[in-house]
Amino acid sequence: MHAGPLQAAAQSVLRDRDEAQDCVHDVLTRLWQRGNAYRIERGSLRAFLAVCVRNEALSRARTSSHRANIAQRLPPVPDEPDPSDAIAERETVGNALRSLNEKERGTLEMAYYEGLTHEQIAQRTGEPVGTIKSRLSSALRRLRAYFAQPESSHV
Repeated sequence: MHAGPLQAAAQSVLRDRDEAQDCVHDVLTRLWQRGNAYRIERGSLRAFLAVCVRNEALSRARTSSHRANIAQRLPPVPDEPDPSDAIAERETVGNALRSLNEKERGTLEMAYYEGLTHEQIAQRTGEPVGTIKSRLSSALRRLRAYFAQPESSHV
């Protein structure tokens, strides 16, 4: 009985027939699940349903617009990654890790590759937790400095 006007209200906001149908369906399902949402003293059922559908449609339109704005700001993602890029990246990361001293590299590998906590690394190495935290901080600072340099200076 109310499907036509509700569909028209949603479609006027969303400008897409299928999206409008989904919107009306979702609103009616949600209202069915929350049977106490409508109050007769606040107006007619038709007006209540129309407001609910319009609000949902506006919310969907805002979300869609927000996603489109974010997508426009992001750089395009290549369809297929170039295997040579992955090899070069792996080599660069390997060189960066080799630029660290042995203790820094070992601590960093335990934290990031093995997923160990500071406490677990301290137990494994027999060193204080503070030393582990300082070592990780130092390693990350050195890696940041390494990657901040022009690529030609990475040796």
